[in-house]
This record gives sequence, structure tokens and C-alpha cells, in this order.
Amino acid sequence: MERRPGYVGPLLLIAIGLILLFNKLGLLHWGSWGSLWHYWPVILILWGIEILARHTESSVVYFTAVFLSIVLIIGTVLLAWTGYPPSDKTGDDLREIIFNNRHFEDKEFNFADLDNADFNNSILNGANLNFASRQYANFSNSNLEGANLNFADLKYADLRNAVLDGANLNFVDLDGANMAGARLKGANHAFAGTSKTTICPDSTNGPCW
Repeated sequence: MERRPGYVGPLLLIAIGLILLFNKLGLLHWGSWGSLWHYWPVILILWGIEILARHTESSVVYFTAVFLSIVLIIGTVLLAWTGYPPSDKTGDDLREIIFNNRHFEDKEFNFADLDNADFNNSILNGANLNFASRQYANFSNSNLEGANLNFADLKYADLRNAVLDGANLNFVDLDGANMAGARLKGANHAFAGTSKTTICPDSTNGPCW
């Protein structure tokens, strides 16, 4: 019996790509990742369905399995989109909170909502802020050496004179952010997005790279 091709991997890549696109377009809040991670067992379910589908001789059963997998992925994303279940990550809702002159080395802020939060002159070396929303957040004069800010939303954030040596800013949205005087020695910023409204570390208008 000829084994049918797998499909879960491509479907998951398409789903992740669409989620990131919706994040970029502002249609899906970054905080939705905090709910989405609860559904990781769905991957095991999809894998099980795929195994059954690949060993069936019936084309009807195979394509039904593919359809059910698509429905399962869409349903999972929609549930996370609506915020169910509520995210239980550290500091989920920290909008507009003031953290001036504080120490947060190695602190976990993954998936948190930090819009308009004030971290001026704070130390966040090694902190994890992956998938966090930090629109208009103030990180001026802060130390973020070795911090992880992957897939984060930093639109219009204030990063003036911030130290980001060795930080990871992969897939970060820096549209309109102010990075004047920021230090990014050894930082990773693959696919990080800047625009004409971004102020680059050298105080010129973007794109910065």
C-alpha cells in the first residue's frame, strides 16, 4: 500500500504565517499567543489524525482527515483570538504600569501586554519578552543586554539610549519606534521591521537596516 503524503507540517506553517501576518496588520493582538500556547496538545491530535490518514486506502477518508485537521486548526486559532482560555503568563496585563529604576534580570514577560508601560532607566538583562505587546512603551536608558524580544510588537516604543547588546529582536515590529542612541552590539534582528517613521540608532529616519 502506497503511503500518502503528510500534511500537518505544511498546515501548521501556513497557520503560523497567517497569525504573524494578522499580528503585523493589527488584526490579531500579540497577547493572543498567551492563550494559543494552551492548545499545544492539538499538535498531537493532528499528528495522530495524519498517521491514520496516511495509512488508509480510501481517498475519501484521507481528504476527510485533511478537512478535519484544517477545521481543528481554525477553531483553535479562533478560540485563542477571543482570549480563551485567559493567558496565565507572568504579568499578563501591565499596560501603563510604571517600573522606573527597577531590576528585572531574567524576568519572564512572555506574551504580556506592556503597552504604554514605563521601564525608564530599568535593568532587564536576560529578560524574556517574547510575543509581548509593547506599543508606546518606554525603555529609554534601560539595559536589555541578552534580552529576548522575539516576535514582539514595539511600535512607537521609546528605546532611546537603551543598551541592547546581544539581545534577540527577531521578527520584531519597530515601526515608529525611537532608537536614537540605542546600542545593539551583537544583537540579532533578523526580519525585524523598521520604517520611515522609525528613528534609527544614529538618529536618522529609517529603514534602519
